[in-house]
Amino acid sequence: MVAMLFEIILIIILLFLSGVFSATETAYTSLSVVQIQELAPDYDKKGKMVKFLSKRPDILLSTILIVNNLVNIAASSIVANVTIQTYGSQGLAISTGLLTLVVLIFAEVTPKQIAIVHNEKIALFMAYPVRWVSWILLPVIKFIGFISSLITHLVGGEKKKLSLEGILYMVSIAEGQGVVETYETRMIKNVFRFNDTLVQAIMTHRTEVFSLNKNTSIGDALVKISEKGYSRIPVYNNDPEEINGIVLVKNLMANYHAGKSNLKLKDIMLKPLYISGTRKVNELFYTLKNQKLNIAIVKDEYGGLAGIVTMEDITEELFGELYDEHEKHERDKISALRDGSYRVMGETTIHQIEDRLGLELPTGKYAQTLAGYLVEYLGNIPVKNQRIETPFGVFQIESIKRNRINSVILNMTNR
Repeated sequence: MVAMLFEIILIIILLFLSGVFSATETAYTSLSVVQIQELAPDYDKKGKMVKFLSKRPDILLSTILIVNNLVNIAASSIVANVTIQTYGSQGLAISTGLLTLVVLIFAEVTPKQIAIVHNEKIALFMAYPVRWVSWILLPVIKFIGFISSLITHLVGGEKKKLSLEGILYMVSIAEGQGVVETYETRMIKNVFRFNDTLVQAIMTHRTEVFSLNKNTSIGDALVKISEKGYSRIPVYNNDPEEINGIVLVKNLMANYHAGKSNLKLKDIMLKPLYISGTRKVNELFYTLKNQKLNIAIVKDEYGGLAGIVTMEDITEELFGELYDEHEKHERDKISALRDGSYRVMGETTIHQIEDRLGLELPTGKYAQTLAGYLVEYLGNIPVKNQRIETPFGVFQIESIKRNRINSVILNMTNR
């Protein structure tokens, strides 16, 4: 009788250990990168041990799985022995079924659910016990690790790394759970895409560039500039597409107040920075910052004027549209209409459309914006009211400005 009582107590202990190590496995595997980094400094030695074990899944998982299997096998053997002594071999099927149910409820499902909620506490509490057990089982862990690595090598394949898409997906989940705000999500996505965005996607197109002839006097220039509100003005020689200088309004004002209103712009203009439209925005940002500039002239592949780009354009790529007291607030780049369609401005970038509408439009040499995508898709410049059927929906050209797509109406109901 005493022996049987001892065996029952031993079964309970073994099941308890199984539950503890099952919870430990879930606790460690559910820890996020941020949680691991925060635990290390906050809990000193225990936190550092959690970080160590999290970075060595081979030791962690092997230790837990070995212990779990040992205690479960031991519990099964003792239950079988008690059953045979009490009821004979006829009761084995029933006892095995009951043990399986008990293990699932009390040693697997319930401990793991608890571990998801209290993963940090359990990971810290079990850090040193897991490490001590791993030292005891080190030869077994090494052998199992060798066999596992050999089989993995034969099967082939590489360990997947965290991708940009994976990070952005996690940010979207965090937004859905209320961890981050919508505007924070938008900024985070813009930061990660900063390195992949081309200058031509954010520049002011040459047809929209305000510039002045180099032979214009300071007095005349100030009158024209006052209507626009710009602080830096491109200067051309004879052709408006031949930009060869930049003038600063503060220099114009200084010379004007000094009585030099008849000076020509060519006398005070600065040498511009020329860049390619295929240059990355992050590279341009550091170039402008290092050279203490705020504007660059964008050239196309033939050396002609493609447009201009300013530090404000780069800033808006991260924070959204910025307006000062001189600027007129333009219509939103993407706006929902009452019939379920959308008005989309031609200058809207591909990734802005992807974030807002969920359309993964392909990018190309020129297709950094919606206008570029539609022109590349058609192979020519569309006309007003033209309908363009694509796999992503029907685009109807709403307006054309200077041979450029200004705005379109997008209907996605039939896609």
